[in-house]
Amino acid sequence: MCLLVVCKPGSIPNRDDLQRGACANPHGYGFAMIIDGKVVRYRTMSQKKAVNKFLEMRSQNPDGYAIWHARYATHGVKNEDNCHPFQVGDDEDTMLAHNGVLDTHIEKGDKRSDTRIFAEDTLPKLGGVAALDDENIWLLVNGWASGSKIAVLTVNPEAKHQLYLVNEYLGEWDDDGIWWSNKSYQPVEKKYSSTYKYSTPKSTYSTPDYGSIYLKDDPDEIFAMPCPNCMVDSTWELEWCEHCNLCYDCADPKESCMCYVPAQYRPYEIGY
Repeated sequence: MCLLVVCKPGSIPNRDDLQRGACANPHGYGFAMIIDGKVVRYRTMSQKKAVNKFLEMRSQNPDGYAIWHARYATHGVKNEDNCHPFQVGDDEDTMLAHNGVLDTHIEKGDKRSDTRIFAEDTLPKLGGVAALDDENIWLLVNGWASGSKIAVLTVNPEAKHQLYLVNEYLGEWDDDGIWWSNKSYQPVEKKYSSTYKYSTPKSTYSTPDYGSIYLKDDPDEIFAMPCPNCMVDSTWELEWCEHCNLCYDCADPKESCMCYVPAQYRPYEIGY
């Protein structure tokens, strides 16, 4: 599902938070920050390099906006080329990163991720970063990317702002001026301030990743396995924990989770 981090001028994330976020989203890393009027980008497949390099550069250049990203791959190959942030078209002054799944058409054989296609093809066709200053296009992008979060960092003189944060309300600002797109960076004991419980319909849902959730000798007897988010034993009948209501894979609430599950494995209504 990825983790997207946005830093206001003067803010620097905690190393432990970045490392936890990187561990939970292990398919590539990258960041961009404004330094001396330019957008500087760095991408790598190494968690250690991503965290160390970002904190080193941020401590030396804290005065501009910065974005940091850890990837959990949903589309495209797992390599450095598909690591966020991406340059927007031919605009070397603008970089884009994303958390979620975008409804982007991917041609057969295209090894790019959905976000990379949006950055390289779709947004430039809309007019590039400057188009986001048009209220109609801004609302269009926010609606089309519903459930996703997109950060665009730019020093393009045609843009009115240096930072554009699509669907900002789906993430959370902390007291240090840092915005987190989800809670995958937090230790388990801090991920929730309360627990939620909802009734789940009886089903025979199973997934290739975890095998059947039912005991082979009794289809009505359910396995109880710890949820990776709250560590409370859960039945795993749905792809969300019935206790904390967070997705087992991406740790997002079910209302904003965009993890793909085939229709045949959804024998219920999501309810939102």
